Amino acid sequence: MRRIIYILFITMAVVATGCSSKKSDSSGSPTGYPPVGGYPPSNGGVPPITNPIESPTNTGSATDLVLTSQSALNTYAGWTTNNPTDVKIGVSLYQVSSYTNSSGGTDYSYGGLVSIHFKDGTRSYTDEFRSDTFGDGGCGQYDDCNTVSGNVKNQKYNLLSTTYPEKNGAPAYHGFFEDTQVRRLSPPTPYLPIFGGAVILVIDKFIDLGDGAGPSSASGSVWFKNYLGNYPMGPLPLTHCWFISSGPYDCRSWKNGDGVNTKKSLYPQNNYIKLGTFNNLN
Repeated sequence: MRRIIYILFITMAVVATGCSSKKSDSSGSPTGYPPVGGYPPSNGGVPPITNPIESPTNTGSATDLVLTSQSALNTYAGWTTNNPTDVKIGVSLYQVSSYTNSSGGTDYSYGGLVSIHFKDGTRSYTDEFRSDTFGDGGCGQYDDCNTVSGNVKNQKYNLLSTTYPEKNGAPAYHGFFEDTQVRRLSPPTPYLPIFGGAVILVIDKFIDLGDGAGPSSASGSVWFKNYLGNYPMGPLPLTHCWFISSGPYDCRSWKNGDGVNTKKSLYPQNNYIKLGTFNNLN
């Protein structure tokens, strides 16, 4: 990912001068839709796609995810794990749009997918979260689910910027991604727990070896918030959860009235739980 991180970093240099028991397991009995590309891939986390009409690739970068605690993983998964191993995060992002920020520079929105993978005993579990439109088979005539008015608006809070308050002008990224395995426009099964929700990907450091080749890797953290509510619950709407302002499907962080102030902090607020940290995303 050195070339790809380099593209991201050079973009930010220009800015400086002017982002359940809801898991599919390996038993052959998935509880939802399998992750795009299967196991978190390992050949480039931020594809150099600059045309907003292009789609994210099914490739990306995978690296170890160091859990905050096993308890955090249990809350994320919705059940008690025994001996989780091989915990990975996979990331595949693409550039969607750009905006002039309050400092006169430029912010860039990036969207795509994040996948979380782990093993527990003999079974493997992978869940995928996306920020863009996708057809998940659960929307009937609405084949492209999770959309407000297209990908530009979907990604408007998922910004690569030098204006996050904690970073003092250094480039960083955060973004919302929503679980793909929850069916939409269909009420949850009565009397069963509903899991699913969103993660926020934070990239807060780019690593440059000083060899003239540009940044070689990135590090950060991933945070989650599950859908949890009491029955009866209505169906999950078509819009992404960060555009929902009340109820069990509201996954917003940095709340501002009915909306989101994405520059309030780089790090998630509003009851998000830190699942773990990662290094060497390349």
